[in-house]
Amino acid sequence: MPIRGIFFDAGNTLVVEEPGKHLWEMAITPIPDALEVLTALKPHFRLGVISNTVGSGDAELVQALEKAGIRPLIDALVTSRDFGVAKPDPAIYAEGARRLGVPLDATLMVGDRLDTDVAGALRAGIPAIWLRHAGAILIPGIAPTHVIDRLAELPAWLDATYPPKGTG
Repeated sequence: MPIRGIFFDAGNTLVVEEPGKHLWEMAITPIPDALEVLTALKPHFRLGVISNTVGSGDAELVQALEKAGIRPLIDALVTSRDFGVAKPDPAIYAEGARRLGVPLDATLMVGDRLDTDVAGALRAGIPAIWLRHAGAILIPGIAPTHVIDRLAELPAWLDATYPPKGTG
């Protein structure tokens, strides 16, 4: 099945995460290339955010994405606090797909954490793209579908792996 929806983790995948702070305490700046990548993908895919949150829920994440200039590019989001289930539980991916309005098996996940983002997507049966930051450590037994070192690498990989209709 072709990919119709792409999920992103929020912290350190779309926006710079400040450890130990709640969303409302952070400066909320997009990571390099986030706006450009989302803008390039938006005409071709439904875009969503699935985020494990503790003190923040859907409303706070919407505000954070708005502050970063990302919110207009996102079609749906799910936070673990408001949904009641966190990554790596496959249920949060199923809920994300429901909110995006696409079948779960037509989605993939992009995230910076192997233990939650990647492991959860794989458990949900969807491709998992690991955004590997400098110093990241492999976790034995968790094998991402693909690894990128910069978000800017994602569109070319998607084009090569899931060619647009009429080109493949």
